Amino acid sequence: MVDVNFGREIMEVDSSPEGSFDSGRHLESTATQMVDGPINSSPCMEIIPSVGSPQLDVDPGVDGPQLVETTSITETYSQPVTVDLTPFFVTDQVFDSREAIIEWCQEVGKKNNTVLVISHSKKTLKGKGSRITLGCERSGWYTDHKKKSLQPKPPEPRKRKSRTRKCGCPFQLKCDWVEGNKWTLRAVCGRHNHELSDTLTGHAYAGRLKEEEKQLVLHLTATGVPPQQVLIALKEKSKENYSTLKTIYNVKSKHRKSQVEGKSAMQQVMELLARYHYVEKHRSNEETNEVRDIFWAHPESMLLAKCFPSVLMVDSTCKTNRFKMPLIHIVGISSTGKLFTVAFAFMEADTEQHYIWALTQLKWMYMPNTLPSLLVTDRESALVNAIDIVFPRSSRLLCTWHLNQQVQANCEKAFEDNDEWEQFHTDWNHVWQAETMDEYGDAYADFATKWAPKYPSCIVYLRDTWLIQKEKFALAWTNKIKHFGNTTTKADKEHENLRKYLVSAVDSYSTCWKAMHNMIKDEIAQIKFSFELSLTTLNQEHLSPALEELRNHVSHKALELVLFEIHRAENLGNEESSCSCFLHSTHGLPCAHELVKYVPQGKAIPLLNIDSHWKQLSIVPTQELYNGFDVLPEFQLLRQKWREAVEPRRSLLLQKIKDIATFKPRN
Repeated sequence: MVDVNFGREIMEVDSSPEGSFDSGRHLESTATQMVDGPINSSPCMEIIPSVGSPQLDVDPGVDGPQLVETTSITETYSQPVTVDLTPFFVTDQVFDSREAIIEWCQEVGKKNNTVLVISHSKKTLKGKGSRITLGCERSGWYTDHKKKSLQPKPPEPRKRKSRTRKCGCPFQLKCDWVEGNKWTLRAVCGRHNHELSDTLTGHAYAGRLKEEEKQLVLHLTATGVPPQQVLIALKEKSKENYSTLKTIYNVKSKHRKSQVEGKSAMQQVMELLARYHYVEKHRSNEETNEVRDIFWAHPESMLLAKCFPSVLMVDSTCKTNRFKMPLIHIVGISSTGKLFTVAFAFMEADTEQHYIWALTQLKWMYMPNTLPSLLVTDRESALVNAIDIVFPRSSRLLCTWHLNQQVQANCEKAFEDNDEWEQFHTDWNHVWQAETMDEYGDAYADFATKWAPKYPSCIVYLRDTWLIQKEKFALAWTNKIKHFGNTTTKADKEHENLRKYLVSAVDSYSTCWKAMHNMIKDEIAQIKFSFELSLTTLNQEHLSPALEELRNHVSHKALELVLFEIHRAENLGNEESSCSCFLHSTHGLPCAHELVKYVPQGKAIPLLNIDSHWKQLSIVPTQELYNGFDVLPEFQLLRQKWREAVEPRRSLLLQKIKDIATFKPRN
């Protein structure tokens, strides 16, 4: 007898002395066709796996088909495992619907560590004759569905491993439709030919998620919850959840494919930008209409950029995304010292023309008289040239973090002794961190004298690559520029934060964009919180009488800097020559020689002495409307002179302003 459906040879051993096959007895398929009644288990069945389909040979002299011997026996079950669950599925209950009877059977199966699936289903319009056959997930045999061809196929570089649970399990339940649109159940065969699992975890069908569980997975994923935490949340919600991490990944993948079906990568991003009301600019290829470059900014990020326009940090990298496209990340800094993303831009290439286009979109965000006064970048020539073209009046500094990374990459390999390299690096830092030009000259002379004989190539590299533009990073020069403490891209922390958000965003542009969106939302929330702290709370050291006018009117960051300068002023005299005026020049805050006029006498530091950058404690710009008198270049020049002036220069300016304001012309 041959089981044609499964490609298995089933030989029934008869007790007759001839050992011949009884043509009147046969076994039906255990997965596709079962007789209505218990299986006769008296004969001993021997299951012999074969390669390919069994062959039938017809002999004219013998009635019926004959078996042709194929391959050797690989597994023999002389005493098959039998687990009978019939009593659990015997019931007189009449079920109200098709779904109800299936759910009941599967729940009973789960309680007995059995996964039941629908083997066959017949459904009629009127209901009469409808039937469902439920079987064990291990019923039937594995069938290779790959198309067979005589043509040789090239070897596959990577072959996917396949597994099967099927072992021809005979378990079978039949659900029949009865009058009144009801359903009844009968157990055709309640036996398994395999041992039951200890747990249902890892069984794909048992681990399927319900619709509400899928929605929970998508919601948690959209809020940035890692898959491991999503799985924990599911199992805490339902103790009978048998899902695995693979289940979570499958749900995410299916949802992502449904969202992007028929849309290009840039179309996906632009749809997301519109949904979340981002400001977006892009340009396309005129021939193919494909988006080449795209620039976007969060609405609240634009407000922050207008509140804090003075300093921007610009970094371009293709290492934070799998697409290897240049990604521009533009970062600003708030009055509380918190960094925030101003804008992002994906570009087709990192050429000067592409940078000019992206920076032009950035310039569009600002009022003409509130353009960034300082930009901090790395040494990339295309970006530097673009900044000089788009922001010609803005100062530019080199990021000292990038500088040191480049120095280490080019010089460290020349040193065999790590201690010697550490000393070289320390001496180099002393050169560019010298606070005055004279100190810089002395430090460089000592540095070159000490290291040039042993490592001349390193000295030449530092001199010809970096020191020719020392005004862009050396403290002796940058101490005269108002950079609010940003001589290095503290934004590198922000870029590193971006990399963390993008660590799992490797599937598409849309997943990258969502990671950036989540990062921006977190930044804005932290900045709003820091504003509220500065407006409503005080630290113990802020109770000093000198800070009376400043408390809750400037940020805590500014108060900390002023307090540090007050402590430094205690060791200085009243002479301006003994004060470097570093804090006044770089941060717009009163320096030590100014503070000695207020602190020893118990006077409060005037709020007018604080730069407007530190007074901004809201995400909404509080700058006055720029119209009429305010836009006159003479007014802007006067404002700039007031900010840069120190006592007694400010007193003189104030007197002249009063004379002009109180002047009464004669009739």
